[in-house]
Amino acid sequence: MQSYVTSLYRAAGLGAGYSSHSGRRTFASRLVAQSHTLETVQILLGHSHLDHVAPYLDVSQRELHEAVAAINLSYGMRFA
Repeated sequence: MQSYVTSLYRAAGLGAGYSSHSGRRTFASRLVAQSHTLETVQILLGHSHLDHVAPYLDVSQRELHEAVAAINLSYGMRFA
């Protein structure tokens, strides 16, 4: 199956860096970016253990910066 999907990428004119694995990684990353739970991603990827999902998740620098910027640092904090 993996070689078949990779051949589809090649037939579409996409070169190195595109494979069934990269497609799964993109799928998982986009699900997480759209606020789906890791448990949902785990089930959709067909993994029996949640820790098997981590290698499929790519987080861009932009997403990291947005996550930090979205934190409300004043929520629930009291300073003396």
